[in-house]
Amino acid sequence: MFTIFKKVAWFIRIYKKKYIYGLIALILSYFLVLIPPRMIGVLTDQINNRTITFRDLLWQLALMLLVIIGMYAISYVWSMLIFAGADQIRRDVRRRLMRKFLIQSPVFFEKNTTGSLMAKSTNDVNALGDFAGFGLMSLGDATLYPLGILSIMAVTISWKLTLAAVLPLPLLIVVSKELESKITTTFEASQKAFERMNERVLENVTGVRVVRAFVREEEEKRQFAAQAEDLFKKNFLFAKVIALFPPASRIIPGISTLIALGLGSYYVSTGEITLGNLISFTVYLNLLSWPMMAFGEYIAVTEQAVTAMDRIQELLDYEEEVKDIPEAIEYEAKGDIHFKDFTFTYPGSDTPTLENITFQLEEGQTLGLVGKIGSGKTTLVRSLMHLFPLAHESLFLNDIPIERYTLESLRSRIGYVPQQHQLFSRSVRENVLFGIEENDTNLTNALNKADFLKDLELLPHGLDTLTGERGIALSGGQKQRISIARALLREPDILILDDALSAVDATTESRILSHLQEDRLGKTTIITAHRLSAVTGAHLILVLERGRITQRGTHEELMQEDGWYREQFLHQQLEGGLDEYA
Repeated sequence: MFTIFKKVAWFIRIYKKKYIYGLIALILSYFLVLIPPRMIGVLTDQINNRTITFRDLLWQLALMLLVIIGMYAISYVWSMLIFAGADQIRRDVRRRLMRKFLIQSPVFFEKNTTGSLMAKSTNDVNALGDFAGFGLMSLGDATLYPLGILSIMAVTISWKLTLAAVLPLPLLIVVSKELESKITTTFEASQKAFERMNERVLENVTGVRVVRAFVREEEEKRQFAAQAEDLFKKNFLFAKVIALFPPASRIIPGISTLIALGLGSYYVSTGEITLGNLISFTVYLNLLSWPMMAFGEYIAVTEQAVTAMDRIQELLDYEEEVKDIPEAIEYEAKGDIHFKDFTFTYPGSDTPTLENITFQLEEGQTLGLVGKIGSGKTTLVRSLMHLFPLAHESLFLNDIPIERYTLESLRSRIGYVPQQHQLFSRSVRENVLFGIEENDTNLTNALNKADFLKDLELLPHGLDTLTGERGIALSGGQKQRISIARALLREPDILILDDALSAVDATTESRILSHLQEDRLGKTTIITAHRLSAVTGAHLILVLERGRITQRGTHEELMQEDGWYREQFLHQQLEGGLDEYA
């Protein structure tokens, strides 16, 4: 039951002062709650014995009113202190998770789906927050509060009556223990069902155009309905298990009340206790009803929190595949690149994607990478960003192994434009700047180099036009050019265009390449492309096939050889010529 405290010890240490003050206020409120029932009993006896004056009655009622006001004032204080922990733990855990997500390699996201990560960042974090607020309050209500009630009942009224009345209460503990495992199992099942449904919603929203194009709306509706029904059933089963607590929490205290009334009436008739004592005892016994329910609530909330924390901790404990070594140094602004017998195999695979790659590129030169689909072009350029674990001393930047550089300094000096362009649900301006504080002149220059200025006239709100979810409001070519502008604005030492001109026409491609040649004099540029016209001006062109270099040289040199490059270039030139007459 108390395993959860070990799991969230870090959180309790951080906010221990608030919890200590909150606990003190909670105990004080328990003390104040116990005063009115005893005053009612004393007042009843005084009225019954005709030993009270009207003035005394008014004083006692005024005192009781002050106690009640003080009780509610103290309750406000402890609730503010303790329930604040719920929001704080949600905030802090989500921050930890986001920091964890942002430093992970692609391997992590292959093992954890987006739906799973979102479910753990929402439902599981909420369950943990519920424990930090309502759960801790329930713990106090189920332990300290009934202890105070039972103590005052035994000391000021009758220990025999108290003992008899509480005899059935241990049954509630037995029932709670029986339900613990069921709560854990059903809650975990419902969370996994939520993950699956969440993942399908994300896929359908982001792929809505494909769904419509293939007329899959009805099938997707059917599958979603099945997953929603599965989630409903698992949530309903969980709710049924939780619903077993309230009846047990009421029936068992109800038995105690019957014992108290029967035995208490006998004690009144024998004169062992007074009528006022019995009334006070009955009120105290009724006050025990919530602690018994609180015990059940605490069990339920705690079991959910334990399951949630286990799922969250699995993410927090995940060991990063790529991280800075202890003696890592800052990457300096220079773009010399050297691949030396470089071989790379994706984690979990037995077949190398790249084998024995060797070449050098000096600062200021342009490298063209071409080859068939799946030849390893993207894998090679991504290696420069050190996203995956790499073979020791096989890739050098400025004659220093890449693993010796800090990841932040390395990636901050590389501009990368991927094949799949990622735009955010923000304006064009925010997507280009993406966290960079730049003036309008620099922004305009970057858009001009990416040949996007002419498109601004077509957008309803210019730079302030919203791009929509993943840029859905823009064409493929517009998304590519915004991504290029975003990379150019950083003025990177190494610019990587990973098939980043595939969605633009030949004229636009020519203008962008012309701007790059002028703008990036003295800086290193790497271009992967299927359209060979994009790499004809490169200082070095590598032809990859099945992860190996099969040809290398300049455009002129490769055109003198019989091979894939010359054959493909002539084929594309012929296609381009035919397009002109189409």
